[in-house]
Amino acid sequence: MTAISPSEITELVCTRISHDLIGNIGSISNALELLEESTDDIDDIKPILAIGSEILIARLKFFRLAFGLKNAAPKNFDEMCEIAQNYLKTLGGPNDKQEIVWKIDNVSLYKVVYLGLMALSDVLIKGGHFEVLEANDGLKIKVTSEYNLSKEKLKNIQKAVEGKIPEDNPALLAPVVYLNSLLEEVGVHIILEATDKEAVLNLR
Repeated sequence: MTAISPSEITELVCTRISHDLIGNIGSISNALELLEESTDDIDDIKPILAIGSEILIARLKFFRLAFGLKNAAPKNFDEMCEIAQNYLKTLGGPNDKQEIVWKIDNVSLYKVVYLGLMALSDVLIKGGHFEVLEANDGLKIKVTSEYNLSKEKLKNIQKAVEGKIPEDNPALLAPVVYLNSLLEEVGVHIILEATDKEAVLNLR
């Protein structure tokens, strides 16, 4: 069993969600303040508002399903894929491609898949290629990249799987900690396998 209490998991999740939203909320707020002062730069401000709003909507939809109650599920498999892809597009720079190949069609796995994708996206230095597939021994969520993955973040994911939370930026591990707690309830374990440019979460 994990040594992380429910209250600690709640703190990690709330901190992580707040961290991932605050930057775009701040940019939108600043843009609105500029509009209040003058409309001369409206053509420059509109794209800031549009992009900031798109990112907030994509992340909120994703977080609501990943961390929220199970009664808010995707309507179908296409919506499940779209929400995940739109979330990944909010990460990294404009040239950092985040692509997903789906080899499952079970919508009921959305929460587990979202949390796994979120956790693995954190280890990317630049863009990555994700794959979600059901195997004979369970579910696999994999990411590969042309660039080396963050060894430090991979180590921290492994610690979180073992029920340990590092002191440095612990909220970054909220997806893994929460996923681990959900899977423990049904007797499923997370096994992390990683090389320099590939990481796999095996759920079995």
